[in-house]
Amino acid sequence: MSDKLKKTLIAALISVALAAAVSYGLISQDTASKLETQAEQALSGDQQPAPQNAPGQVPSPGEAAPPNPAPAPQNPASRP
Repeated sequence: MSDKLKKTLIAALISVALAAAVSYGLISQDTASKLETQAEQALSGDQQPAPQNAPGQVPSPGEAAPPNPAPAPQNPASRP
C-alpha cells in the first residue's frame, strides 16, 4: 500500500470514530473538529504546533462544552 493511501485510510477511520463519539455524546463537535484538524496536520507532515493547554492547565469555561443531556423518556401510555 502506498503511503498516501495509508494516510487517507487512517484519516477516514479517525473521522468515523470522532463522528461516533460525537453522536453518542462522548465529546463535543468542537472537540472533534480540533482533534480531526490535529490528525490531518500530523498525517500531512505539517508539524505546525496547534494551540493546546499546557499539562495541568485548567481550560477556560468557554472551552469546555457541557455534555448534551439525553431526552427525557416518554411514556406512550400516558398520551390520550
